[in-house]
Amino acid sequence: MPDLETLLLDVRPTPRPEFTTKLDARVAARFPKPVPRWKRKLRTLREHAAGLTLAAATAGAMLLIVVVIAKNVDGGGGDDAASTASSSVAMATPEVATEDSSGSGSSGSSAAEKSVPQATSTAPLVTPERRDRAVLRNASITLSAPTDEVEDVVDRAIRLVDSLGGYVQTSEVSSSGSRANATLVVKIPTARLDNGLAQISKLAHVKSRSQQAQDVTDQRSSLEAAVRDARADRAGLRVRLAKAETDKERAVLRARLDRASRRVTRAERQVAALGQEVAYGTVELSVQGEKRSGAAAAGGRWTPGDAIGDAGRVLEVVVGVLVIALAVLLPLAILAVLAGLAGRLVTRRRRERALEAA
Repeated sequence: MPDLETLLLDVRPTPRPEFTTKLDARVAARFPKPVPRWKRKLRTLREHAAGLTLAAATAGAMLLIVVVIAKNVDGGGGDDAASTASSSVAMATPEVATEDSSGSGSSGSSAAEKSVPQATSTAPLVTPERRDRAVLRNASITLSAPTDEVEDVVDRAIRLVDSLGGYVQTSEVSSSGSRANATLVVKIPTARLDNGLAQISKLAHVKSRSQQAQDVTDQRSSLEAAVRDARADRAGLRVRLAKAETDKERAVLRARLDRASRRVTRAERQVAALGQEVAYGTVELSVQGEKRSGAAAAGGRWTPGDAIGDAGRVLEVVVGVLVIALAVLLPLAILAVLAGLAGRLVTRRRRERALEAA
């Protein structure tokens, strides 16, 4: 047996270090169970998903960088075209050239002047002229209806304006006794103004109707040109500010840039206001209430309701006359009473004196 043991020890294979390390690790972990197949698939799928997400994020970032670079190359990175800005500096702002000649901003002026020929040739392509006409349309219409139907006519007119896509700007309804009147200023889309006037005319009897139109195409073109010039001036000042070299020059350019920005805002608001006026027609609607007298009743008939109404008006007149008479006679009556009391008092004193003398 000792010989066999010695022989076995001599022929025993020596395990590799990697196998020994792996076996020791499994012993230390108490021989864990193998990972199930579905968990291995889940881990593999998660690793693939993470890789695809990373690849997509990288591709999106590269695409964004390419788009930003292309935009800067095509448009110059500004809100207005650089060519338009440069042409405005040379054509519409003589004060800029005056400041450049002082020496502080000579480098910015020379760069702007060099770009003028190319900018002037491309300006018409940036801002093409609009060919449609701008017309302001207004109308006024007066309707008459019985006093008790004025509010109903006003309600129907408001619903009609709403159905046409318009709105009521101002409205006023006054009712006093047997009188009622209403005045409305409504806005109706210009494209539906004729249809709106036709439908309003059907609400009650038309006493008067008129329409006015004013062509403001030239005014709109002038305002739009002012907007383009103001934007170009602002863009030119931004270019010069970016190239300014001294603090003094930057301060001057910033102040002028603020003024230019305010001019752009004012011009844009004027264009928007004019566009709003052109898009909506203004209609001044008046509804006048008329009395229903007994003689003027439908078909010339005098109904009990008319009789009650006439009796009420007669009573109103009688009461009014009495109030006026009372207002005139009451002071006279008070004076007469005071005079009578004074006379009686004087007579009594005279009698008393006569009795004392006797």
